[in-house]
Amino acid sequence: MTIGEALSGAREYLSEAGIDGWLLQDYRGSNPILWNLIGGVRHITRPCWFMVPTDGDPTLLAHEVDAGRFDSMVESAGTDGVRVQVRRFGSRSQMLDELREMLSGRQRIAMEYSPEAALPRVSRIDAGTVELVRSLGAEVVSSGDVLQYSTERWTPGQRDSHRVAMEGLVRTVHDAFAFIGENINWKLTEHDVAEFIRGRFERLGLVAPDGPIVAVDAHASDPHYEPGPDTSAVVRKNSLVLIDLWAVSAEPGSVFGDITWTGFTGEPGSRHEEVFRAVAEARDTAVTFMQDAFAEGRELEGWEVDRTARDVIAKSGYADYFVHRLGHSIGFEVHSNGVNLDDWETHDTRKLIPGIAVSVEPGIYLPEFGIRSEIDVFLGEHGPEVTGEVQQQIVRIEV
Repeated sequence: MTIGEALSGAREYLSEAGIDGWLLQDYRGSNPILWNLIGGVRHITRPCWFMVPTDGDPTLLAHEVDAGRFDSMVESAGTDGVRVQVRRFGSRSQMLDELREMLSGRQRIAMEYSPEAALPRVSRIDAGTVELVRSLGAEVVSSGDVLQYSTERWTPGQRDSHRVAMEGLVRTVHDAFAFIGENINWKLTEHDVAEFIRGRFERLGLVAPDGPIVAVDAHASDPHYEPGPDTSAVVRKNSLVLIDLWAVSAEPGSVFGDITWTGFTGEPGSRHEEVFRAVAEARDTAVTFMQDAFAEGRELEGWEVDRTARDVIAKSGYADYFVHRLGHSIGFEVHSNGVNLDDWETHDTRKLIPGIAVSVEPGIYLPEFGIRSEIDVFLGEHGPEVTGEVQQQIVRIEV
């Protein structure tokens, strides 16, 4: 998405929401949302501000020593049809005067602020900065929805890049289970399997900043377990194996895919099957809930989807073992800045809007093993769409 497209989306949302502008502020990388909007600018050492009004040109306010570093951004925006007004300040009093003028006549201003820090991905601005903007006469409201509307919706090209990532992930997870079966008699470890997956990614042109998770039996009870070369368990016969893998195409501007599958080296026991059925039912109920809401023309907030799936797991008797949110935003980061499916860790009231994607990944984590099933859902113009293969049963790994 170009800066022109992002700013157009921001203005559209601000106008519909009755907000007079979006004021982004950063100090030494404290607010990545700003750079997602305007592009990366290196080595900014003083506070900088970027004002997106409901109408009119955006305004950049930067310190004298940093202002020249924004020249390429301003030029790039110009080629995209966006004229950025540049203001400079030296002293703090000059900065306040410029801010006061930028905010003049504007009553409601969106910032990366979340009341009581309820949404950590949104809560990027410190309390003192919020106090400062309020002292200049503006009411500060959360930018949670405007930021996802402007920076988290996928372009058609990004949608294609996600498809590439998902095809590679699904292929790799099946190959990994086959690799386990072929090598289980050679004291294969979780780390060995993770190395196999990383090698597959390299050959497929996929990039992962960390991971993957390969977890056997009790290790699968830790949702973020990651095997190290000296701490890994050996993959033995009659063991449950959970694999969580995520990656992005190496092409610039691509977006992530993220999936989790579970296999068993032999024949799963009745408890494994029972837990998997509960997880799969919660996953599928969440997707149906989103699809039904779309068909009815009803907007959903992130917490509602989490609650729907969580109720399914509670009815199965495993409520105490579902210890994380249902899903997260997927975009330029595997855990991106859009709405999360969350009524557990937070109460996410942001809207599920067309053009964004989320994971749906319920899990049950017993002391002896854990099972999670993760899929990705893109909210397209025709409704919520699962973007990859859906696991229907525990994979039987031939040994």
